[in-house]
Amino acid sequence: MKRILQVSGDEAQAALSLLKCVATADGQLQLHEIHRATLQAFADHLFHVEVDIDGLPGTLDGAADAVADETLRREVLNMAGILPFLEDEDKETRVATFEQLNSAFGFNRKFARELYKLCHGSVTEISICQLRPALMESGKKIHQLPGAILKNLLHVDGDKKMLARYQGYCDLPEGTFGKVLSEYYRDNHFPLPGTKGAFFSNNLTIHDMHHVLGGYPTTPLGETCVVAFADGMMDLDLGKAVIGAVAQFQIGIQFDKGLEVWLHQFNPDVVIRAFERGARATTNFEVFGFDFEPYMQQPLADVRAQMGIEEEGAIIKGPGDRWCGEMGVVGQRSSPDMIDMKMSWFQKLLAGKNVEEDLAS
Repeated sequence: MKRILQVSGDEAQAALSLLKCVATADGQLQLHEIHRATLQAFADHLFHVEVDIDGLPGTLDGAADAVADETLRREVLNMAGILPFLEDEDKETRVATFEQLNSAFGFNRKFARELYKLCHGSVTEISICQLRPALMESGKKIHQLPGAILKNLLHVDGDKKMLARYQGYCDLPEGTFGKVLSEYYRDNHFPLPGTKGAFFSNNLTIHDMHHVLGGYPTTPLGETCVVAFADGMMDLDLGKAVIGAVAQFQIGIQFDKGLEVWLHQFNPDVVIRAFERGARATTNFEVFGFDFEPYMQQPLADVRAQMGIEEEGAIIKGPGDRWCGEMGVVGQRSSPDMIDMKMSWFQKLLAGKNVEEDLAS
């Protein structure tokens, strides 16, 4: 379990005070509601303490003594790194306080430097931190990715056996993991894995199962929850990936070019709860070679119970909820909070490659 979930009492209060200090830039800025709600979510889902947010001192004084454990320091920094990207204004002011906390903890300037760059839309270094978990979710190692891309471009990436297996899931009883997974593809208008030309379906099968196991739709909030859940569950440190996802869906800094860019989509209570759910899970299914097949005919609720995934906290709660969410199908959404970004040539090439053929025609 992540160290930050094992903290309580005075140590939890001290960590929250440090986080408040970053949120207010050491008292230079007012504590806005989105920051207040995020600090409350930290208190509820990480530290499990009752706290008066306004009563916290919010100072860096004694930071090194207050949080002495190195692992905990890194996890507190990961949470602190979210705070500058909840509002578009004063990002760098808050990052400057983050840098002071980083220095007080005895770490080099690299993390703060990456956040300064993210403030200006430079996402290269932050994105690199997402590469390893992205490979896990694709089920491929890095040397296999060029081949997967080439097969897609040549339209020879179909897999008849895989397609038949996923088609079989459609006929399973209601409520089984396999059946619900087939409904995930149906609701999102994604072709089933194994379909020729379905680049994302064929290469993100574990990611899609992650959505279903966690109960998260393909909305901006759902995608952020998947990253946060993975950060809690995996041995890898995905803190920077969570920061990037929040920046993309809260203030419109494009971290992942494969996803749309939005404003005001961060719900701290839901996202931090996702991290907690992942950290409390007893099975890390994002490892190379994990075999999901024995679980497909079992009720999804039973699979979650076996993996230690708590039902409370899921966004998709039952068959009446669509896996694409209330926003509708990816690529067909329209909202004043959605930012129209110029696509790269590669994005244009892949556009439309992961929709059902009857919708693409």
